[in-house]
Amino acid sequence: MARYKRQELDRAVALVIGGAKGTDVARDTQIPYNTLMNNVRATKAGKTRKRMGPPTALPDTCELDLVAWIGAMQRDGYPPDRQAIMVKATQLLRKIDATRTTLSSGWYKRFRNRFPMLTKRVAQVISHARNSVDEQGVTRLFGSITKTIAENKITADRIYNMDETAFVSRKKSGTVIAMKGSQNVWAKTVTPSFHLSIVACVSASGSIFPPLFLFPGETVEKVLSAECSVPKATISTSPKGFMNEDVFASWIKHFSSNITVSRPVLLIFDGLASHYSQQMVELCTSLQIILLCLPSNATHLFQPLDVAVFGPYKTAIRKAIVEEMVNDETGALHTISRAAALRIASAAWKDRILPANAVAGFKATGLWPLSKVQMMKRFNLFKEGGVPKSYLEAFWIERREALRSEMLRLPAKSKKKTSGRKTIDVGGRILTVELLSEIDKSKEDRQAASMQKAALQKKRGKRGKNGKRITLSKVALKWAAIAATYGLKPLPSGQIRSIDNGDNEVVV
Repeated sequence: MARYKRQELDRAVALVIGGAKGTDVARDTQIPYNTLMNNVRATKAGKTRKRMGPPTALPDTCELDLVAWIGAMQRDGYPPDRQAIMVKATQLLRKIDATRTTLSSGWYKRFRNRFPMLTKRVAQVISHARNSVDEQGVTRLFGSITKTIAENKITADRIYNMDETAFVSRKKSGTVIAMKGSQNVWAKTVTPSFHLSIVACVSASGSIFPPLFLFPGETVEKVLSAECSVPKATISTSPKGFMNEDVFASWIKHFSSNITVSRPVLLIFDGLASHYSQQMVELCTSLQIILLCLPSNATHLFQPLDVAVFGPYKTAIRKAIVEEMVNDETGALHTISRAAALRIASAAWKDRILPANAVAGFKATGLWPLSKVQMMKRFNLFKEGGVPKSYLEAFWIERREALRSEMLRLPAKSKKKTSGRKTIDVGGRILTVELLSEIDKSKEDRQAASMQKAALQKKRGKRGKNGKRITLSKVALKWAAIAATYGLKPLPSGQIRSIDNGDNEVVV
């Protein structure tokens, strides 16, 4: 049995082909000289070395194509699971050998062993919209930040990222310990009956601005303040517990009055319409706060809070909720109260919102230190499905054989919906009064076009249920005129009887 691995043999062959002596390489690698030189001659002749052991169910080249298909599927955002791979491999087998119809689980295990570059991973689910960020948006974002930093000589302590997150997001199932033979393992959970938003803000230098805890409603109970353990944190309300324009304006004023760094400061945030308006931009201009909108659906790429800060924080909240359930001795815990939610969120904030994570988030997104290379690296990480560069060029894409084109197909590219509206994209731009005026003008143009369309439809006359123009007969016109004098709309019998004469629908 060979005491060396295939990779070691390949490296030894490469050394000999590169000019090293075969005897020296054989001595250093402990590979028999004859074996080494046989492989060198085969490689120079362009021959493919056969794998030791019995032949595989699928030919070697077919398995290579299957590996390439897996990589290409991952690149397109459809990473296959074990079942999908088994189905595709079985389809290939039936095309090659009609007498064989199935592959065993043993084949799959050996297939994985033959290709160690394949590994199990938990896929991060992102929507089509989140995967539609283009390179133009990245370039525009980089240009806006570069220009702003250069013109205002902004340093790390004057670049902030602000965002809000929910106290409880979608439920996640995790690995647990259960008894062997259990047919179904399930876990209880409790959730609050309200939405609690936590507004966070961090700087590129690692400073943490005190949070805003936003509850739904109009009033806040006095007892809640006793549950908040974060120094200088604020508690407020909004109609549904989400950030709106009024709350954002109040937060901006609070933020401006509590930071001690020199002005202007750059505030990076997502592009939600509820976060900006012309009045908001004018307020920020007066406070020497420069607003920068991230590209649409790009917070998972370029928002430091999303990338490195909120993850540990939300994990701590989920663990605290489980502990709350486990430690409950009454058995009557079915939901999380406002006081308990605030206590949990505050404790998690003190433990998990760390300066080091904030600095790491800015660095990972390429926002500080400013790096176009890092921004494109993160953009490509999601655009290509996280596939290593060495696997992006799939062998079967050449489509040399009909079998490859028939069996190993990728899903059709999703078509990006385009709107006929004339809109202004604020993503990756510095928000100014001029830009928002341009947006308002675009809205006015759309409204004027809608009114013109409505007037034209009215002029053309009403349409029947079949899309045909309604024409009133003389009797109907007479009764309609009488009804109109009294502000009524009924026809003679109170019902409509129509005659279809082709192009028009005549009401009699």
